[in-house]
Amino acid sequence: MRPAVFLYGIFPYLAVALLVGGTAWRYLVAGRREGAVLGISEARRRSAPLYHGSAAWRWGFGLVLLGHAGAFLVPRWLLAWNRVPVRQTLLEATGFLIGVMALAGLLLLLREARGRWPLPDFVLVLLLATSLGSGLASATLYRWGSSWYALSLLPWFQSLLGLAPDVSLAAGLPATVRLHVLSGLAAAALLPFTRAVFALAGPVFDVSKRIAALRASRWAMAGVEAAMALMTVLFLVGAFQRVGVSQGYEPAQPIAFSHRIHAGDYHIACQYCHFAAEKSRHAGIPPEGVCMNCHSKLKVTSAEMEKLKEAVSQRRPIRWARIHQLPDFVFFSHSQHVRGGRVACQRCHGPVETMERVRQEEPLVMGWCLDCHRREGVVTAALRGGRQLHPAIGGLDCGKCHY
Repeated sequence: MRPAVFLYGIFPYLAVALLVGGTAWRYLVAGRREGAVLGISEARRRSAPLYHGSAAWRWGFGLVLLGHAGAFLVPRWLLAWNRVPVRQTLLEATGFLIGVMALAGLLLLLREARGRWPLPDFVLVLLLATSLGSGLASATLYRWGSSWYALSLLPWFQSLLGLAPDVSLAAGLPATVRLHVLSGLAAAALLPFTRAVFALAGPVFDVSKRIAALRASRWAMAGVEAAMALMTVLFLVGAFQRVGVSQGYEPAQPIAFSHRIHAGDYHIACQYCHFAAEKSRHAGIPPEGVCMNCHSKLKVTSAEMEKLKEAVSQRRPIRWARIHQLPDFVFFSHSQHVRGGRVACQRCHGPVETMERVRQEEPLVMGWCLDCHRREGVVTAALRGGRQLHPAIGGLDCGKCHY
């Protein structure tokens, strides 16, 4: 077995199994000592002094974990935020400062722990400090780490969740990034066998006390109700704004055509296949002759190509799932945008040369289109070849798209 297969394909599952199973086992053992509550409470009391220290490392480490989790849950929002360089710089500078704060607190804990802590707890803090330090080193050596985190590490995590780990996504990353990931996984695997597993349980067991204190305070309850009302309003507003928006739609197709192989590896131009885009409203799906011509000349075949040949021989239409669908009341012409190389295909369709399965990358809502028109300085009237075109050639004229 290759080391990369074990480190990035098997070890993550072992770490999660140890974290979940080991934590459950430790709590069961502690619960048998003096009754479930007394045993765990005693373990918490003995563990708290070890990890008390400065609040800076706890807050810093918690915010770092929260940021990683947020990027994992909504990576498209992260990439959308990073499209503006100032916002990306602000995000990464803030994350770097929080990481430095957490690392400084952990180093102080290590200095206090030397020679006094149990060995597993000392190793745990050392692994956490290594993970934070290598993460900060990666952010220093490789710019725009938040973007490649969403494009490289997150797909690897997603492949792990799908029980089909793609080792190549992680094995090819820089050494500091790999050290960051592996030391974090090792810390998670070691956590159940340290006293930290009880020290971290404090907030969980104190929830009932804090809820009782909140219920006793009239102002606190009023604040909670106001916060819940505000969250409900924001949720409803966000939900209504997403009506009719299919951003991220990525359906399976009857033939698994890979844009990554054709447009990425072989650098086939978009308009070689979608030749109607320069002359028509629609880019169109290329006829089977375009595919057969290339594959017969190159003598390249595959299981998906055999599906296409079978459909052609049976004169059976291929029912492709349409991805980019505008409402019926919207007029959009590919030719007006594509002709003469005015707008690159990737501007609206995203980096299709990297997509194994095509998805709707952008929201394709009216505000998104108008923002592009404003940035590009599209005018409302134009002269082409001495001929006055329609006065609503684009720009901000409502009648161009809605008539």
